Amino acid sequence: MSHRWRIASQSAAVLAVCLAVTSCNGSSDEEIPQSMCGTRVDRDLARPLITSTDDLDEYSRVDRQEAISAPCALLSGGDPVLEFHFSWTPDAPGFAERDQFDPVFNDVAEWKVADLGEESVVGNNGAIVSTPCKTTRGEHFTLKLHMPRVKITDRSHRQDIIAFMRDYFPATVKTLHCE
Repeated sequence: MSHRWRIASQSAAVLAVCLAVTSCNGSSDEEIPQSMCGTRVDRDLARPLITSTDDLDEYSRVDRQEAISAPCALLSGGDPVLEFHFSWTPDAPGFAERDQFDPVFNDVAEWKVADLGEESVVGNNGAIVSTPCKTTRGEHFTLKLHMPRVKITDRSHRQDIIAFMRDYFPATVKTLHCE
């Protein structure tokens, strides 16, 4: 057997194993959850946001029936990789009238208005989206996404955040049984 053929066949075997186990440059679909915080996810859209898939677990205090504002987080090795905050309020959040230093925008660095809901902003490391949703607790629902492992100066995730929230937010609203 020639040396070149042996190297080529070994390379092909390594490639086949790599493709079978993961995508070689990311996580396998089995590592990405099928749902997050009670909402189904498109794994292709979630994958770029999840910075680590080691020992994934979910922590949730969200109760859709009671519509009480609460957090939910996707954890990797016990540390948050994606943090969500579900919030029901009597009034629209009024993002346009708020100052950029308003505490509502904490955790969403360098945000800009986006077209994801009735009101929405997207930043380097998260997004906040709101829409009318009448429940026993309020007239509006707001969802905040925060990626705590992303540096606040890293603008490379904005398009991934937009793509994810464009899918995840309406799917979440459908689970809320808004009147």
